[in-house]
Amino acid sequence: MSDDIEEIEDIGGVGPSKAEALAEAGYESVEDLKAASQSELADIDGIGNALAARIKADVGGLEVSEETEAEVEEETEAEVEETEEVETELRPRGHADKTPDLDDDAARALVQKRREGKPQFNRQDHHKKKRVDPSWRKPRGGLSKQRRGIKGKGATVEAGYRSPTAARGLHPSGFEEVRVHNADGLDSVDPNTEAVRIASGVGARKREHIEDVCEDHGIRVLNPTYIEVEVEEEA
Repeated sequence: MSDDIEEIEDIGGVGPSKAEALAEAGYESVEDLKAASQSELADIDGIGNALAARIKADVGGLEVSEETEAEVEEETEAEVEETEEVETELRPRGHADKTPDLDDDAARALVQKRREGKPQFNRQDHHKKKRVDPSWRKPRGGLSKQRRGIKGKGATVEAGYRSPTAARGLHPSGFEEVRVHNADGLDSVDPNTEAVRIASGVGARKREHIEDVCEDHGIRVLNPTYIEVEVEEEA
């Protein structure tokens, strides 16, 4: 036995994980390994015949061929590669960054629509009682502060809040939204001006097929599936 081997991890090719596997099998010291046979060590999960021969060579004088040593080194390198963490991120499928072909009037109207926005129209005093739904109802009380337009009592629905005509009905991305339930609904979609939204009742297999067809035809999906991809390192 080599004089410089005092702990199991001092043996070549044996790291913390291999030492733990040996300890679970009842080999907690170098003396235990010296008393064991190569076949007994090879039967331990995660050790194998090549590493068992290397262990016996270090603690018991067994000669190991160059091929066996190379095999042990390959196993150790493979174990290190498995432990390396790969950085990943979620990305949407398809053409998530695609923008529509808009004329100047529609583009200006869309910018105006985004800039001005629209208030949330809520029913009067909906926050006071849980049973009152916030969905809009016109206030009709003679003393209603919301009806009289007093500041801080909530906006009321009026014609002046309507969107610009050129941007009316468009998705915030600028596309016209088309709802689809299967791949047949994509035949009449114009990829340059329309984008699709897959219905919520569509199953995973059919959704994947629809997204594949959209990707082939250059159609943007407004509610795409996100997939995990590896992050490429910048040069």
